[in-house]
Amino acid sequence: MDPTGRRTGEAPEPKLAEVLLKQVNDARELTNSKQHVARGIKITPKYFKDCLDCLRGAVTIAFPEGLPEYDEVRQLLLGDWECDGRTMEMFEAGEAELWWAGKQMEQGQERALRDYVGRNDKTKVIAKLQRRGGGAPAGEPPVDEQTQRDMMAFWHKKQEEAKRLAEEDEDAHLGAAWADPRQLRSHLQGTGGVRWR
Repeated sequence: MDPTGRRTGEAPEPKLAEVLLKQVNDARELTNSKQHVARGIKITPKYFKDCLDCLRGAVTIAFPEGLPEYDEVRQLLLGDWECDGRTMEMFEAGEAELWWAGKQMEQGQERALRDYVGRNDKTKVIAKLQRRGGGAPAGEPPVDEQTQRDMMAFWHKKQEEAKRLAEEDEDAHLGAAWADPRQLRSHLQGTGGVRWR
């Protein structure tokens, strides 16, 4: 059952479900940026329009009577879908800026990403979309959340250990037998067990 309570849970027939899955996989391949980079093909809005047309056709085949008006798939395919708390903010093409490494990538120029980043294909690029005129977006944290937790646990453990050592007397070890400077001499002379009254 759909957690939003909007869907009835009626799935299409298995053959029609295969058609839907095939179109989804074809759309993923069509929009796969790694393949486009390897072939040197630019991704244009036409590619995305072709994907949407194929998906619309598959949904029409799977649900010939049509989807209900409240169905999110129908809203997405018709362009009536509005972002909500489950999705990130949507930008129109003219009101967004792409930022990388604290620098704005110029829009509308015939520059490739390699002009900004370089030709190293193993470089990891984290680019962010920002509303036009909003300035540079916040940077990525230097460490991920799990590493941050591990570092805090290690720091807390070290702090507790330092506190415990500070509470102990600094000269407490001087009374121990292993700290006696005359121990070796008395052991070699055989006078280790002699006590004076």
